[in-house]
Amino acid sequence: MVSTQAIVLGYAALAGLSNDGAGSHISAEVGLSAQQQQQQYAPTAASTQLKIMTFNVRTSLANDKCPSGCWEQRRWRAKQLVDKYEPDLIGTQEGAPDQIKFFTSNLSYASLGECAGECKWNERDSIFYKPERWEVLGNSTFALSDTPEVLGSNTWNLEYLRAAVIARLRDRVTSQVVCILNTHYDITRGQNQSSVLVAQRMSEYCQDGDAVFMTGDLNAIPTSPAVKYLAGDIPFNGSYTPIPLYDSLMAAGAGNATWIGSGFGNHSWEPYNFDYIFTRDDKEKCLQNASVLVDLFDGYSSSDHAVPISEFCLGPECSNCIGQLDAKQGVQIQLGAQVSL
Repeated sequence: MVSTQAIVLGYAALAGLSNDGAGSHISAEVGLSAQQQQQQYAPTAASTQLKIMTFNVRTSLANDKCPSGCWEQRRWRAKQLVDKYEPDLIGTQEGAPDQIKFFTSNLSYASLGECAGECKWNERDSIFYKPERWEVLGNSTFALSDTPEVLGSNTWNLEYLRAAVIARLRDRVTSQVVCILNTHYDITRGQNQSSVLVAQRMSEYCQDGDAVFMTGDLNAIPTSPAVKYLAGDIPFNGSYTPIPLYDSLMAAGAGNATWIGSGFGNHSWEPYNFDYIFTRDDKEKCLQNASVLVDLFDGYSSSDHAVPISEFCLGPECSNCIGQLDAKQGVQIQLGAQVSL
């Protein structure tokens, strides 16, 4: 009996190891390679190609040892990872001020998002975007609490101050508007309340015609109530989410564990699937591929989390799509089934 997390569901390839020839860089990825994706999903004049990454960067303020975990050395691995896969939008978690500055200074991205109170520890969630491509129509940062407008508020007795950032960005070429929320839930508390709050904010902030996405480290597995609520599978207090989302990684057969831990290697530990790229089943938008990246640079990973990335096509001429029905079936299969080979 083999779990379906180790098989192809028709949309993503088996996890594998490949050597790039340089001798020091090993890549392990679920799904198509970046080069294969670019070749297979070349954009047309009537479509917008969009790669979205969620990246828990592991705060630089943690006392991680060199060379494996200290930010001084790990930052260059993070840069290499982003340079290699070239995501259009990145939702990051745990970014300390020096990490945000490093990304904006050494990569071609600007950032949105404020600290949840004083900028200590893992309090900043950011959305990174390329200014030459995206026009920012608006953005807002709010606390995960009963008083979301008060950054630093903590009415749910969370272990850390938590927040979320939401933004609307318009593609300067196609005029397609993307509405994206990025967040980091607490480790053990307030996860259900956080899901209710972020769903409410997305339903209020995102407009008709927007392509809607949510990235984040939810510290919750796919079968948890917090995640099932976001999918529209269960209600809280008698009410369902006003904006049902589906997990693009699960839909593409890439819903693997994302927690690597303090070893900074390329092995993620079951059942710790905490990192997500959700999307709404918007008109003229399709999921084409998704992967969980566990690349090694000089023998170590760029963070204590694996890095999910999903590729979408927006527009009427998209092809090779995984529809919402396929997505829901993929989630159900991965969560509940085992296959005899």
